[in-house]
Order: sequence, then C-alpha cells, then structure tokens
Amino acid sequence: MNMKAIKKINRKGISTLVSTVLLIVFVVSLGLVVVNWSGKLVEKGVDQSKVKIGTNLECADVNVKLEEKPGAPLTIIIKNNNRNELDLAGFITRFFISDETVVGDYANEDTEIKSFSAKVFDFSKHQTKKSDGSEGSIVNWDGKYRVEVIPRVDIGSETVNCDAKKIAWEK
Repeated sequence: MNMKAIKKINRKGISTLVSTVLLIVFVVSLGLVVVNWSGKLVEKGVDQSKVKIGTNLECADVNVKLEEKPGAPLTIIIKNNNRNELDLAGFITRFFISDETVVGDYANEDTEIKSFSAKVFDFSKHQTKKSDGSEGSIVNWDGKYRVEVIPRVDIGSETVNCDAKKIAWEK
C-alpha cells in the first residue's frame, strides 16, 4: 500500500467522524428544544387543571340562599351558609326582566360576605356595572322578574365564579 492510499483512507475516516459528531450535536440540540417547549406546555396545562380542580372542590362547599326582605319588594338578603368557613369574594348578578331582557351586573363582584353571615341588597333603582368596570343601565322592573346570583370564591391568588352553585329568586 502506498502513502497516497493511506492518506485518502484517513481523510475519509475524519470526514465521516466529523459528520457523525455534527449529526449527534444537531439531534441533541433539537431534543433539548423539544423537551424545553413540551415542559412549558405541560406546566401550563397542569396549572390550568389545578385551578379547575380547585374550583370544583372549593365550589362544592358553597351554599348561598336568597330571601326577600319583608316589606321591601326589591330588596334581597343574600345568606352565605358555606361550609368550612368559606367567605364569598363577591357575586355576579343577572337580572331577567319581564320583556326577556337579561342584564348582567358586575357591581358586587368584590363584595365580601363572610361565612354564616348575610348582606342586604336593594335592587329597586340599581345601577348595573359592566365587566370592564364602566356603568351599565339602571334596572327598570316591570311586572314579573327574576334575579340570579353567581357566587365567587378565592382560590389562592385567583377569584373564580361558582357557576354550578348559582341561585335564582323570582317575584
């Protein structure tokens, strides 16, 4: 074997070795990117699941009762009969007016009601508040009406609506 043939074999070996190393580096880099991305995606899903599970567990203890205040036709008493001393972090109100108009009201979404206590709310000339904080319309009652209350509770640093525990009152 001559020297040219040996050098040619060595170059071919080095070229193969370099391409193999580059391929391994590329695959490892790609793997790290995929693992990092999927880790963030899974973490986000787990956090959302924790809030949903927490919501269902916390809302299971919610027990709200509505009563009309005697002698005051559009005054409602909201009683917080929650178990485990769970305070309400407020509530959202929906007014179903006789012409089938529904008015959503966010004016009391931060009104705290301690456990085993009650608050009186007069809705006779009530100024509603929209979800963005701006003022809504004044609720004009005519004939039959219905009020729906959706309680809200705090779960850690987040306040959530207990839609499954909403309660209605009709006149």
